[in-house]
Amino acid sequence: MASSSSSTAIAMNLETVFQDQGSPKKKANQISLSDLPDELIITILSLLPTRTAARTSVLCRRFHHLWEASPSLQFISKDFALAKIDHFVAMVDHALIRRSPSQPLQSLRLELSRYQVFLRHNSFVCSLLVQARSLGLRHLTIENSCNVVRVLPTIFSIDSLESLSLPIIIPYQFNGFPSGFGLTCLRSLSLRLYQIDSAKLHQLLSELCSLEDLYLHIKSMDRFIISSLSSQTIRKLHLTIGTRNPEFNTLRLFLPSLELFHLENLGFLHIHGEVPLLKRALISLYEVHAEDVNAVTKMLNCISHVEELSLRVKEYWGEKNPIPSFILLKPGNNMPNFPNLKHLGVGRCFHEHDIEAVIMMLHECPVLESVKLVHEVRKSHHTEIGMKAKDWESKLPLNDDGNYRYAYCTNLHLGENRKELVELLRKRSTSKSFFFEDKMESSPPTFFEIKCHKGPPVGFGICDLC
Repeated sequence: MASSSSSTAIAMNLETVFQDQGSPKKKANQISLSDLPDELIITILSLLPTRTAARTSVLCRRFHHLWEASPSLQFISKDFALAKIDHFVAMVDHALIRRSPSQPLQSLRLELSRYQVFLRHNSFVCSLLVQARSLGLRHLTIENSCNVVRVLPTIFSIDSLESLSLPIIIPYQFNGFPSGFGLTCLRSLSLRLYQIDSAKLHQLLSELCSLEDLYLHIKSMDRFIISSLSSQTIRKLHLTIGTRNPEFNTLRLFLPSLELFHLENLGFLHIHGEVPLLKRALISLYEVHAEDVNAVTKMLNCISHVEELSLRVKEYWGEKNPIPSFILLKPGNNMPNFPNLKHLGVGRCFHEHDIEAVIMMLHECPVLESVKLVHEVRKSHHTEIGMKAKDWESKLPLNDDGNYRYAYCTNLHLGENRKELVELLRKRSTSKSFFFEDKMESSPPTFFEIKCHKGPPVGFGICDLC
């Protein structure tokens, strides 16, 4: 409370200084660094890289040890030349090894890959982590260090951790995550995995009883296959999959508490399962083939109860024509229905069939308020042999910037606005067939336009299509 009062008083003094520029009393109102309390200076230093904060020790005697009390430390090997390894060790020794238990540590980031002595012997890293555990460490990030497998038992013994980020785990040295650990406070976990199976991952997730946020980056699946993800507590899942293993084509989700799902997938993955509370989904699919259309539709059916949906789909580079619509299916063919969808963002090659798909979506989304369409196509498509540029041209309506690349429309809950959008889309489509008739209630005319939107619409923060 005293620190908060001091910070407020200093802020008020600074405001007075700026307001009294040019006043004869300006000097009397000015404050210097020596007037700031130690707590505030340490807070400021914690926002700087540790190496930069350490350099403040040359300013005066008072600053000589203040940086060592910073609650946030970063030990990054690339900041030091190999010839100055002693300086790096001295900095670590002063800031962490000799740190008093009365100075708790909130955040620690380690990146030690350049020092071969650290890579060959993990005692140094272990000593850092053991000391961090005694200081009540809450947030730990380790990057680009092959020592992570060897020090996993030490990492999982830090029961005060609230967030943890680990790099790729090499399977040839990895027999499984430690069991019986007590990470009861861990709420956020980020893993970059290389060749790991479902059993090992499931064993880990089943013991994290407080986990809410999971970022999972699967680098390759040449040897092992993840067939399912299960957790009772995860609310946010960011899944990035970069694999071409044909055996890894199905993923089952059993996440009853999931609210936000972000998927980035190279190729295509059949995803289905139970996500009853899902409200927001951001799906990015790359190198999609024509035969994947039905699988995409099944996935959309799995998440059809969402309120906000962002889709980005790009065809496989060798496709000579845009693939059939990932949304459009003729009536009776299990077309997705989105009864709760309020905000829709779509990024793909908007050819004739996709315009029809959007029109059909407007009929299948009764509470839709906004739609954001972004035309995306690989530039190489227009130069590849056998590809016709006209087949890849955008069919979106002309926006207020005078191009067909973006279209962003709001207030679609008003019947007249939705009808006007349907008419604009129909004019751009060359198709003569249309499966539905307008059944929307009429309302008083309102101002409406197709416009190019430079940022995400209000209430659609997860959409990054622009």
